Amino acid sequence: MKGLLVGGLAGLLFGSLFGDMGALGAIFGFLINMLAIVAVIVLIRKIFVYFKTQRAKKQELNAWKR
Repeated sequence: MKGLLVGGLAGLLFGSLFGDMGALGAIFGFLINMLAIVAVIVLIRKIFVYFKTQRAKKQELNAWKR
């Protein structure tokens, strides 16, 4: 529900911001939504890679302790 609330508020904000621009406003709204989706994907990927490298470092250190 929290995501729906934030998404709805963002939609209202950008809808009123670009509402008087006609078709160009719809394009700008779409671009902002796509940038938000790409930012979330990049953030998730960076978190995944961070934990993957941390696991590899731990395995490297454990190999020298054997």
